[in-house]
Amino acid sequence: MTYFTRAFPLDDISIRSDGDGRTVVAYAAVFDTPTEIRDRDGHYLEEISRTAFDKSLGERGNRFGVLYNHGATLHGTPSERASVPLGTPLEVRADGRGLLTVTRYNRTPLADEVLEAIRNGDIRGQSFSGRMIQSKPGRGPWRPRGGKLTTVTRTEIALREYGPTPFPAFEAAEIVGVRSLADRLAELGDDERAELARMLSPTTPDAGAGGDTDTPAEGAVTEESDPAEGTRSGPVLTRAHARARLMKRGILL
Repeated sequence: MTYFTRAFPLDDISIRSDGDGRTVVAYAAVFDTPTEIRDRDGHYLEEISRTAFDKSLGERGNRFGVLYNHGATLHGTPSERASVPLGTPLEVRADGRGLLTVTRYNRTPLADEVLEAIRNGDIRGQSFSGRMIQSKPGRGPWRPRGGKLTTVTRTEIALREYGPTPFPAFEAAEIVGVRSLADRLAELGDDERAELARMLSPTTPDAGAGGDTDTPAEGAVTEESDPAEGTRSGPVLTRAHARARLMKRGILL
């Protein structure tokens, strides 16, 4: 069973001023707003229909989980601490803008930390996970055609859980990048594959090559010299450098 996650940056995630400051109001989804998506369904524009959650809400009411970052670490691995519910949904309903949630936060250390981060403006995003049951057009993967992205309308979503999340979700973006790279690799020609192999070649010299640690092994990738700084050499290709070069060449989107 495949679950999808979606995160939205919100300017109006807030804590109700009345009461004791433990009730959070935020949207978990926004309707009719085209958003560029890259995931296992392809590369496309996604819109969420105003009626997409009607069946879930009709069947489950407010009985949804409320988890921080989908109960996972920033690396996407399961987290026992984050899997403990943050609170109880008081209201989950669709309105003219999106899926509005009103949540009463528990008195736990994690909930207190998240509430403080929301008050300080450090957390300004909310996300949900669920299954995409019905979409128009019906099935992916969708790919750009003639430089134009297909608009996919999600007409039925089985909501599973929602909650605050750091935004942007850095590790989630990294996973999307890997999926995108896998798709692009299948489209590369022999010359592009050879260039990619050169980019990702080892960046440290052979241990038996001698004591000149400033000289990379043959085929290693080094940072290009800057005339203003003089010539530099050395094994300096980091993961960030490699990613930047792949993006520049259009291999990684």
